[in-house]
Amino acid sequence: MEKGDGTATFDSDASFYQRAGLADPSGVSLESYNYPGRYIRHYNNLLYVRTIGTTLDQQDATYYLE
Repeated sequence: MEKGDGTATFDSDASFYQRAGLADPSGVSLESYNYPGRYIRHYNNLLYVRTIGTTLDQQDATYYLE
């Protein structure tokens, strides 16, 4: 994580749309504002912003709100 630098580019890079879950519509997936088609995905206990291409990717990019 990085501290915001006050630029519009940083703000856009740090913004995400909440979408229906890619693996399960009852969950949510977070799509990048600045990079459409890239989602927050977990892998090996870390978070990445990546394109989603497989069923496993879809599962790793679907979260459930509590």
